[in-house]
Amino acid sequence: MADSWKILVVDDDEIVANTTAEFLTRIDSEGDEEIHAIAEQSFERSLSRLREDNIDILVLDVRDQGMESKGSLESNVDLGVDIFQEIRSQKFLPIIFYTALPRIVISLSNPPFVQIVSKGERSDIGSLGDPEDHLRMAVEQVLSSGLPHILRAIKHRIETSTKDFMIDFVENNWLYIDSHKADFAYLLARRLIVSLEAGAEALADELGHSTGLDSAKGVHATRYYVVPLTEDHRMGDIIRGPQNIDGAVDSLYIILTPSCDLVQGRVKADNVVLAECVPLRDFQEYNNWTRKDTTATKTKLLKLLRSRPDRGQEDRYHYLPAAWQIPDLMVDFQRIEYISYDRLDGYTKVASLDSPFSEALINRFNRYMGRVGTPDLNLEAALDRMREAD
Repeated sequence: MADSWKILVVDDDEIVANTTAEFLTRIDSEGDEEIHAIAEQSFERSLSRLREDNIDILVLDVRDQGMESKGSLESNVDLGVDIFQEIRSQKFLPIIFYTALPRIVISLSNPPFVQIVSKGERSDIGSLGDPEDHLRMAVEQVLSSGLPHILRAIKHRIETSTKDFMIDFVENNWLYIDSHKADFAYLLARRLIVSLEAGAEALADELGHSTGLDSAKGVHATRYYVVPLTEDHRMGDIIRGPQNIDGAVDSLYIILTPSCDLVQGRVKADNVVLAECVPLRDFQEYNNWTRKDTTATKTKLLKLLRSRPDRGQEDRYHYLPAAWQIPDLMVDFQRIEYISYDRLDGYTKVASLDSPFSEALINRFNRYMGRVGTPDLNLEAALDRMREAD
């Protein structure tokens, strides 16, 4: 049997805290995991438990006598928000406010991450009914979302990567690391990045959502992109902006200007180079293939995706696969725009190409723009001369 889900119930009324914990322990969760609920009366002690224990869900009453001592509850309408922010400063986990004062925290409702359940007859997540029924529904919603499973899997992956780093590298290189301790944090950070990236498929398997991807045939499309986004603009940023050169609105572009010229505080680029990203659905090769999936239509579409179309210039296009909130796109190096750096504020970041995919994009752009046109060589005449020479 798998480890039980742990729920921490925080209520300054000892009877209510214990009764609620006992009720939650009796809930039948999905799968083999049982539910183990723990009661706590002090908000301050509950913060210590959150730091020290593996709590999956927090059930929390807004009222806490220790915090109320700073002012009356009725006058402190921000109390629930203060509690929420204090918890979030310590740990991320799903929170269910189980309170007789739902109005104080109703603005925080964001299921399954934050839910509000009233102790009164009317629940904020349902109609009239037993408050315990609505509390059970809230817990079941969290568990069915898979969020606690995701958090456990991520923690396990990070702990495994750290363990392997310490055993395989630190133990064997301690003499160097002991005299270069400033390097340790950077080495560990890079190891975690590489390990988590390489373990993405294993993490998906652990979550029960394997992509079934054959790594020998290529990488998953999401490997192309960095999300969430960094604050600075950089080469490879995909941005959504105002109308394009044809007047169409809500168009997507990709930044081609080197990242080193866009660093905030020392921007070197007066103007930024953008290439328009055209939806793949706008191309005839794609539409022919969707209408009639034959070897011929598939071959022509693949040639386009590899930037070697039957008709047109090689390297003019660069394919970006659909992932996250990005559709299948073709970067068109003939649709180039230049905007002043300060106009970037009028564009919205969607994603950023990760390395080495951003470098591959620029390499193709440079090949396309730097190509040299020459007259075709008469190869048949060259072969005739070779034969005569023999």
